[in-house]
Amino acid sequence: MYNIYDNLNKVINYIEDHILEEIDIKYLSTITGLNITVLKNIFNCLTGISINEYIRLRRLSLSVTDILNGESITSISYKYLYNSPSSYNRAFKKYEGITPRKLKNNSKDLRLFNKIVFKENIKDYNIEYKVYKNKQINLYGISKEVNYKNRTKEIPEFWREIKKKYPEFTTNTRYGFLNIKDNKYYCLLEKRFKNSKKITIPKCNYFAIKTSSFESLDIINNINKNLYEYIKAIKYKALDLPCIEIYYNNYVEILVPIT
Repeated sequence: MYNIYDNLNKVINYIEDHILEEIDIKYLSTITGLNITVLKNIFNCLTGISINEYIRLRRLSLSVTDILNGESITSISYKYLYNSPSSYNRAFKKYEGITPRKLKNNSKDLRLFNKIVFKENIKDYNIEYKVYKNKQINLYGISKEVNYKNRTKEIPEFWREIKKKYPEFTTNTRYGFLNIKDNKYYCLLEKRFKNSKKITIPKCNYFAIKTSSFESLDIINNINKNLYEYIKAIKYKALDLPCIEIYYNNYVEILVPIT
């Protein structure tokens, strides 16, 4: 039975595998068994952009990783099939709002155009993120062992206990993370408080996104369902280390350790 979503996902996978090569739309149409015009119209109808625009946005999104990894602007521009470094610079600045050269020393929010997965309700494929390079975190905190399967209930309960016992947690930026290796959840601050122990998190690179929800279940779902997909989409790999939650007044920032 013909499934348009399966065939469009084959097109996406082909584009991802050949993103550094010239991609022939005519060949993409043979993957789906549709003629070029029909393929273009269906793609545009479902995503709101053309296939060529999708390829362009994916290349720009991927190039951010190369810039942050120290590749030269010239090599990156030709790698992603731009005619010249100047044409790549113009396209990149329009996309990210900053030049590639300035990005190397800037921690502004970045745009990620995620790999599209076709299904009846296509998820949001355009998000904002940050990459923190060689970030070391020194904190003070208290931990408690939690039942991993019941963590969505026990972690909020632990936070309520901590905020009731230590007023500092209601007036300062607070941190949290679950160490799966010992099933302990840590509630932390940047300054020492009563009964706290110093926790030094080794220097690491982090992929970070914001969420407006403070609910543990939403944060856990964000980590499990979305973050690792986003990381993969820009050619990073997640490390087997705890994800750090930073709680601000209006949002939570989730930091995932990456290579």
